[in-house]
Amino acid sequence: MLLVALAPAAAAAQPAETALLERHRPVLRYDRDERSFAVSVDALTEVSEVDREDGDARRVPAPAFLGARYGDGRQAEPGDRLVPTREPGRGRPLVYGRAARDDRGRLWLQYWLFLTDNPQDRGIVRTGRHTGDWELLQLRLGRDRRPVEATFAQHTWAEGCAWGEVEREGDAPVVYVATGSHALYPRAGRADRPWPDPNDEAGGDGRRVRPPVERVSADTPRWMGWPGRWGEDDGGWVPGEQASPRGPAFQPDRWDDPGRFHAAEARACGAGPPGRAWQTALTIVLVLALAAAALRAARRSYNRRP
Repeated sequence: MLLVALAPAAAAAQPAETALLERHRPVLRYDRDERSFAVSVDALTEVSEVDREDGDARRVPAPAFLGARYGDGRQAEPGDRLVPTREPGRGRPLVYGRAARDDRGRLWLQYWLFLTDNPQDRGIVRTGRHTGDWELLQLRLGRDRRPVEATFAQHTWAEGCAWGEVEREGDAPVVYVATGSHALYPRAGRADRPWPDPNDEAGGDGRRVRPPVERVSADTPRWMGWPGRWGEDDGGWVPGEQASPRGPAFQPDRWDDPGRFHAAEARACGAGPPGRAWQTALTIVLVLALAAAALRAARRSYNRRP
């Protein structure tokens, strides 16, 4: 009886939450140097093939081919990747939205942005670029269903702002997208990052768009259930080398509990990035090791001269 009683309430909540996602879908402000924008996933899938964990490669005819099982019935694996066979098209502007409760029962609206690549290099070893990129903005709503605070995902951390600190156009938050990295910021300008990573440029002086929102869940559309990587890059041992991301539902730190993600990762509004002393030290060690190797090679070459 309890399940029967709850079902109509859950069904009734769906249109209301869809209306909230529509009301608060963000305005995206890009930097004038940006060349990659939030689009539908088919901008990548329509030019890609699936490179499977077992070495088999299959053409991707449409996003619907992807899922926990492929359109041909074969099981998808976490090691599967989307490999572009040609340059992705421009794609249609779009953000993907969901309404979710945290472990305290608070309602959050999550807006997931998909971009076909992240071309920003990190530091002097030039290892940051990767195919495919997923970014996240989320809003917590109060009991009156009005936004209370926002979380702007930025690399491996986030920035949390009260609703009154967020720039808005009506009910829509304004989000500044950093060139290349696509980290999301509540205000325009340059944002510091831990050395040797390049600073983020989010000037907001380029394209302005308020994309439509398409509602998603863990398995709807069916490509949301695909466990592979949205791109061809695996990452590696080189510091800063980045793998192509998994889809939203396979990023448990952000997907499973929006409130916990905000509490664990969101720094105060305007606080800047966290310190990364280990990153700076590791980079210095790597640079010194590379310099020493180059010097040894130069000496060997000199000593072999007749």
